[in-house]
Amino acid sequence: MKKAIAAVVLVAVAGVVAWPKVSPLLSGETTNTSDNGARNGAPAVKTVRLEAAPFESRLTFNGTLIADSSIDIKSELRGKIDNIAFTDGQRVEAGELIVSIESGELAAELSSVREQLALAETNAERLQNLFASGSVTASERDDAVSRREVLKAEERRLAVRLEKTQLLAPFSGTLGLREVSLGDLIEADTLITTLQTIEDLKVDFSVPERYQALLEVGMSLSLWVSGYDQPFSARVRAISPRVDINTRTIMVRADVANGERKLLPGNYARVELINREEAALLVPSVAVLQSLEDVSVFTVQDGVAVRTEVKTGVRSDSHVQILQGLQAGDEVITQGIQSVRDGQRVDIRNAAGTS
Repeated sequence: MKKAIAAVVLVAVAGVVAWPKVSPLLSGETTNTSDNGARNGAPAVKTVRLEAAPFESRLTFNGTLIADSSIDIKSELRGKIDNIAFTDGQRVEAGELIVSIESGELAAELSSVREQLALAETNAERLQNLFASGSVTASERDDAVSRREVLKAEERRLAVRLEKTQLLAPFSGTLGLREVSLGDLIEADTLITTLQTIEDLKVDFSVPERYQALLEVGMSLSLWVSGYDQPFSARVRAISPRVDINTRTIMVRADVANGERKLLPGNYARVELINREEAALLVPSVAVLQSLEDVSVFTVQDGVAVRTEVKTGVRSDSHVQILQGLQAGDEVITQGIQSVRDGQRVDIRNAAGTS
């Protein structure tokens, strides 16, 4: 009798435990066991609806400051330095003497040639008159004229060489360190010093081609240079007309005013480009799909996911600017993308009050 009662109790307990699972089956109800909460096979997703809004982005590029004009001061002649007319780091004006090379021998040669030229001109004129009267032959006259022209050419050559013994500043600027001493016998092409403009600098930097649409001649930039807490101003002078096929970048050159001479050629600079737009479209970075062929997002149209190719602009830590492919009002999938296929119906599960 006790065994029968125990069996009845066990059956009753088992029925109580099983009832929650059996009851829905008896009543025709089913439970959702899908991992992603999909309804009727449609993957669950979350979306955002795009709205145009004011947007400001800051792009930073690496650049190097360069003197707008910069040359090495070298002699074209071999000779001994007899005058050094500058000090290290001196400011000079265009045409000002920098150094001179001994010129006594050249000056003597030039003086001798000029004396010979004076005689040759007199002789050529005399023979021309004699030829006109038939007293000399054409050959004699031509020899005299040829002699005169040869001496004229030699005079010009020596005058140019004599002029090159005086090394003058070709433009106004700041001289570098002196590399020679008084009395040095230098060869042609020996470096004497450098000359560069300090007040007018330029900065060259490379910009990835995806930002090409943001570049414009005349646009303002900010430069950040190590050692200074405040930025310096720059303005785009020119944009290279071609893209480097190896780096996929565009070279940009900007002018930098340096009237206070705080900056130096060779300084590393962080070039900051500020882009402001009155109406920009931004999507969360997680919504953007990038492949070797294109960049795209999934939009929702009439409950169906549509893979849409886009052109992107500036990227931040959390968002990507859309330049082409979408418009305000489009609904973009931001969560559940890994389960979505193009043309597939989706189940939008946005929180209340969002779309």
